Amino acid sequence: MMKLVNAPRGVFVDFPLGRQCGKPGDIQLQTQILRDTLEVLLSAKTPGTLVDLTYQWGEPFDWNTYLSDVKEMVDEEKALSEKLIRVRESSG
Repeated sequence: MMKLVNAPRGVFVDFPLGRQCGKPGDIQLQTQILRDTLEVLLSAKTPGTLVDLTYQWGEPFDWNTYLSDVKEMVDEEKALSEKLIRVRESSG
């Protein structure tokens, strides 16, 4: 997919869709992926550079957990939006 987009430079991590920076809560892995990505952005000299970062997911992908995580995220966003609307309405 990245090759089709023809970005000036980029990285690829073979993780499940929506999990490009790793598992939720894995701050160490997320930070390392971000650092590696920024290093590619700084060091890439050729247009179209695409670097495959060699991180491994480490376990079979579980769609039920993924869908549950997405639902939880959507519910949290909805609750926050509703709270903001109430605050705005009460402040007149």
